[in-house]
Formats: sequence, C-alpha cells, structure tokens
Amino acid sequence: MKLYNNDGSPFAARVRMLLRAKGGAQIELVKPGADFRSMAPIGKIPALLLDDGTLLPESEVICGYLDAVLGGPSLYLDTPEARARVTLMVRLSDLYLAPPLHDFFVLLFTDPGNREALEALTPAFARGLKFLDIYVAKDGCAAEARFSQADCALSPMLFYVDEVLPGLIGQNLLEKRPMLSAYWQRIKAHPTAAPVLDEVRASWRSYQQKFQATQ
Repeated sequence: MKLYNNDGSPFAARVRMLLRAKGGAQIELVKPGADFRSMAPIGKIPALLLDDGTLLPESEVICGYLDAVLGGPSLYLDTPEARARVTLMVRLSDLYLAPPLHDFFVLLFTDPGNREALEALTPAFARGLKFLDIYVAKDGCAAEARFSQADCALSPMLFYVDEVLPGLIGQNLLEKRPMLSAYWQRIKAHPTAAPVLDEVRASWRSYQQKFQATQ
C-alpha cells in the first residue's frame, strides 16, 4: 500500500497518527505527482493506494479501513459506549471543524493576504469548538482515557486552530473553550500524537519561509 501524503495536511496527519498508534505500520508515503489527478478524481490528500490498485480517498474512510486490516487493538475502542464517544468526536470534528479549515486552506493558497476573508471564518470555527468543548473527555484523550480515532481526527485540526489561526485573525478561539484547551495541552504531549504534530508544525514553518521569501 501507498499513502499519498502532505505533511502539512491535518487530514493526512490523521492517517499518519493512526499508523503510529498501530505500531508504526510501514506504508510508503509518497507525494502526489503530475498523474495524481488522473488517478484521484476528487483530487484530495490523503489517498490510499491499495495493493489491488484501488485508490481510497477521504481520511475517515482510510482510517476506518486501516483500523480493520492492521494488527493491534481497534482505535474505535472495544465497547459500544466507547465506540459511540469516539464516533461522536470524529463526527463533530469532520462536520464542524473540517469545513472552515478547508476554506482556510483555500484562502491560504489563493489569497493569503485577505485578512478580512480569513476573519470571516471565525464564527464557523467558534461554533465547531463550542460543540467539541461540550463532548471532549474531561481527562485522558479525546473520547476517553485511551488514544483513539477521535484523537487522530481532532488533534491535527487543533494545531491550526491554536498555533496558526491566532496570528491571522488576532485572537485565539481555543482559549475560550476550557475543556478543549485542556485536552489540547494533554494531547500535544502524547507519545503517539506529538511526533505527527511536530511534522505538521515543521511543514507549516517551511510554508511560512517560502511565502515570506516571495514577498
């Protein structure tokens, strides 16, 4: 299998985090080339190329597939209650944080100096953080004490909310959500999440340097 990957993508980071949680499963990471669009009609990263030539898009689908085929305990956890909590956090992340984050990236790569447009995303981000703050676990990881698919989905998005967005809109929305903010402090030090978040951070810094060099 091959994973079409970009280190800065929170959605690709979600898959890499799952791989690390599954014991560092060795799947080749490749950057999309000129032929990627012809292979992947949706055209989004990540995409997982299976051994039979099938290309799976969408990080949630990829993580579900890998959770099932790779060894080790399921990252959906092992009771109906725990699975429901994991699924809820993944769903809230994908419904309420992923869309404004997608719009953020579109602006970043097409009109990065448009501060007004970036600030216009604030209500959508704030709404998503409000919902997640209600349901995030009070200690441990996102859904409960154990690391799960919820952490793979949520924590890379929170990197952009906490470490990138404030410098662009002039306020830190995460600071207004105490439960979620406390979770972020815990998860960014977690041995599974931290190395992947460092990869996202390094990619963002590289982008900043390249952008500044063109100004």
